[in-house]
Amino acid sequence: MKNSYKAWVIFRRVLFCLFILFLLNYYSVQSGYYESELSKKAILTEEKKKEFEEDVKNNEFIDIKDYLETPYIDTSSPISDLGYNSSQIVNDFITDKAIKLFSFLGKFFS
Repeated sequence: MKNSYKAWVIFRRVLFCLFILFLLNYYSVQSGYYESELSKKAILTEEKKKEFEEDVKNNEFIDIKDYLETPYIDTSSPISDLGYNSSQIVNDFITDKAIKLFSFLGKFFS
């Protein structure tokens, strides 16, 4: 009985945190903050397009890295690598078993 009460308290706290995150996200969308951030990116993209066109007209050296707005940031960690590798192992296992299952079933229908 005591464990179920603790589980219920933890569940309510997690649910409350998720609700707060939902409200914050909803407010950011409704207030237009998200749209303004997207429009800023679009404006910067248009500026980079014009800069690229000018460089082409002037026969300057063109490197794609000069026109990218945000460089690639590696966010992997040992835990994410472990998760990726384990998901690949599970995927290969399930794919192998599915192929064997369908080839077995195919023997009955051919």
